[in-house]
Amino acid sequence: MFSKIIKWSGIVVGSLALILSAVYAYIYYDTESRAKKIYDVKLQSLTVLNDSISIAKGKHIAEIRGCTGCHGMDLSGGMAFADEQSPIGILYSSNITSGNGGINYTDQDWIRALRHGLGKDGRSLWFMPSHEIYHISNQDMASLISFVKSRPPVDKVGHQKSLKPLGRVLTFLDEFPLFPAEKINHNAVYVDDVAPSSTPEYGEYLAITCTGCHSPTLKGAAPHGPNEPPVPDISSTGNLGKWTLEGFATTIRTGKTPDGKQLSDAMPWRHLTYTDQELNAIYSYLHGLP
Repeated sequence: MFSKIIKWSGIVVGSLALILSAVYAYIYYDTESRAKKIYDVKLQSLTVLNDSISIAKGKHIAEIRGCTGCHGMDLSGGMAFADEQSPIGILYSSNITSGNGGINYTDQDWIRALRHGLGKDGRSLWFMPSHEIYHISNQDMASLISFVKSRPPVDKVGHQKSLKPLGRVLTFLDEFPLFPAEKINHNAVYVDDVAPSSTPEYGEYLAITCTGCHSPTLKGAAPHGPNEPPVPDISSTGNLGKWTLEGFATTIRTGKTPDGKQLSDAMPWRHLTYTDQELNAIYSYLHGLP
């Protein structure tokens, strides 16, 4: 009797192992296919200037759109989204200067990356939030490209990216936004300019950058890492709904909430250089979210 139990237990365990292996093989094939997919996109033409006004405007856009928060002010990268100890894989922000270990992009290459989330080979970039900025106006995009092209080359060789089994499973389940090209409307038409204002509409234009962490509804999300707090609800139903405009502005500029709490380092408030008008617009938009 005991030997039969052992025999059938072995059969059950072996069958489960085969099923799990088959499932993971399918997940591996799916994620590899998505990583290797080549997108055929039509790149728009932009006039990218190299004057001080365009570069200064582009610097501001890079700061409020999260570029410098991930790649650093010198754009040499190195921020770890998932380090060698992570169960997800190895993902560091890239050196996007023209130095050793960086990139050498033309204007069209930058448009391909920022508008479509694609590398020079036509494949999706990894964990690059192009889907959060691809919609910006032509003038804003041209200024952003002016700024990134103006940065001096920095020699910094980065880490090779890789995915571990858990990372592949989360990507397969769409719980990990690895491939931004999948989230982009590659046939979108972009407005030439968006005039700054204090309106909720302009606030929405700016706040889409917040959706990467706070979720598309801005209602918050689970912690992004083992040592990070839950991502808060920043709509009217969260604590922000109780704050005044002054309290909101002070929080973004000092990292201290109106009730005296220090923001987590996961919130890149130090890199955000919003103007008073921009903060007013974002506040009016967030406060109006039901």
